[in-house]
This record gives sequence, structure tokens and C-alpha cells, in this order.
Amino acid sequence: MIKKIIRVLQVASAFIGTIVGAGFASGKEIVQFFTQYQDNGTLGAVLSGIVITLAGTKMMIYARRIGAYSFNELVIHIFGDRLGTAIQALIFFVILGITGVMLAGAGAVFQEQLGWHRQIGIVLALAVGFLFLSKGIRGLLLINTLVVPMLAAFVLAVFLGRGMVPNAVWLPGNIRWVPAAVSYASFNILTALVVLVPLAKETEDESVLWFGGILGGTGLGLILILIHFLLLGSPESHGFEMPMAEIVRHFGPLIHAGFAAVVFGEILTTFIGNIFGLARQLRSTFPLISNIRTAMLILFAGAFLISQAGYGSLIRTLYPFFGILCVAIILYMLWIRLPKKGGGRR
Repeated sequence: MIKKIIRVLQVASAFIGTIVGAGFASGKEIVQFFTQYQDNGTLGAVLSGIVITLAGTKMMIYARRIGAYSFNELVIHIFGDRLGTAIQALIFFVILGITGVMLAGAGAVFQEQLGWHRQIGIVLALAVGFLFLSKGIRGLLLINTLVVPMLAAFVLAVFLGRGMVPNAVWLPGNIRWVPAAVSYASFNILTALVVLVPLAKETEDESVLWFGGILGGTGLGLILILIHFLLLGSPESHGFEMPMAEIVRHFGPLIHAGFAAVVFGEILTTFIGNIFGLARQLRSTFPLISNIRTAMLILFAGAFLISQAGYGSLIRTLYPFFGILCVAIILYMLWIRLPKKGGGRR
């Protein structure tokens, strides 16, 4: 029983850690998709949390029942060969782009929060990422189990420490928060599936995926809402690359440095998870790449080149575009039925 609880917590942590990257932990993407819409954005945060929980849990179960090795097998099974191949290619480049954003975020932490050169953060993320990736699925679960609870504790402590009710307003007639919330949930869960599908393959007990997915999605939604409330109460922070770090700065240099370390850790969880999943996807598509480390090094090089564009500009341009592309795919995934256990049917 204890082992099962631990496994559920590991799945939940991986669920959260794969989605919580540079933009989420820093507050940058939360400002863009939720906080700018004031009270309307609060409803958007709730809606996103529900969609992420339902879609993520369902697709892990789906992948487990059909025995999918990577995201490729899941997509082909759901959409067929032709459309599935096109979606595979799309998602591959989407996630590679987001992985580049993670590296750019690592550079932004070192540059904006510590006053160091951004390339130091990028190179350090690459080095630590390779260290954990060399341990396979155990390394992925380990870093998420370490970092995710620290983020939750920091966000809750800061929220309670501020002791303030957000001074927000309802924006009548503004429905832009609805597509923003749905697109945010769609691109986050679709890109997370690159990690969650291999995780489901490695999990023998289906109930662990059910409980882990629901716990992870609910926890993610709560963290999202708390950060949104903090940002609503601190509009002066919205112009920074790391708005949450600017809020935490008021608690003193030690707490600020600790939060910067947590943000860097969350960047690593998404970076490591993305590379882990993409490497499997790359090997599944190109059998000639027989060595998983070769696939990882190719992906490292691609992410490094993308990261040179800068963190803020990547968040503003890539994320909304990715969200629009992913909405239709996720809505279809929510609509289809789960295959029967051991049947593999759609």
C-alpha cells in the first residue's frame, strides 16, 4: 500500500513538473493567459485546470491500454497513419520549441535575478539535464519528486505571507479569457503527453495512473490559481521576465535566492521531461538512431539554438501560436472513448 501511494505521488509530481516550466513558475505565461483578464482570468485558471486534469489522466490510461512506447504510437492509434504522422511532426517541433524556451528561461533566471551572464544558466541546465537523463525514467521521477513539493511550498508560503485579497475587476463582455484558457490547457497537456505516455508504459498498475493524474492535475490547478492571485495583487511585477521572483524579492535576499533556485529547478523538470519524451519519439521515427544518448545530444543542440532568441520574446510569440494549433487535437482526445482493457480498440 505504501509503495502504491509513493508511486501515485511520483506520477502526480511528474504530471505537475512536466507542465510547470519557466513560464509557469516565473509567472510570465500566467500573466499572459490569465492575469491580464483580471477576475475573468480566475475562471480561466479553473477551466484550464479541469481540462488539463481530464485530458492528461485519460490519455495516460489510453496509452497504457494500447501499450504505447512513445507519443508517436498514441497519435497514430487515435488519428490514423496520415493525419497521425502530420500531428507527430507538428508536436515534435512544438515541444522542441518549448524546450528551447526552457533553456532561455534558465538563462533569464541567471541574468535577471542573479546578475550573471545568461549563457551560464543555459549551459548549467544542459549539464544537469544530461546527468538526470542518463538515469532514464528514474532520473525523471527523481527530479520531479524533489522540485515540485518545493514549488508548492514556496507559492503557498508567499501567498499566506502577502495576506492580501486581489484587487481585481470583472471585465463585462470580455470573452477572450475562454480561448486563452482552453489554448493554454491544450498546448500544455499535449506537450506533456510526450512525457506522460512513456511514464504510463512504465506503470503497471492502472489505478496509479488514475489517482496520480487526478492528484497531479488538481495540484497543478491550485498552484496556478494561487500564482494568479499573487500576480493580480502585484501589477507592478507584470513587466518583468520573472514576475513571481519580483514578488518574492520583497521577502529578503535569502528567500528570493531560494525561489530563483526553485524556478530553475522547475525549468529543469520540463526540460528533462521534454528531452526524455522527444528522444523516444525521435528513435521511434528514425530507427537508425539506435543510441538514446545520440538522440538526446541532437535535441540538446536544437534546443540550445532556439534558446538564443531570448526568453520573453519566445513566450510572447511561440506559446499563443502553439495553443491555437493544439486546441482541436485535445478536444478530439477528450471526445473519443477509452479502449477496453487489453483490447486496444478505439
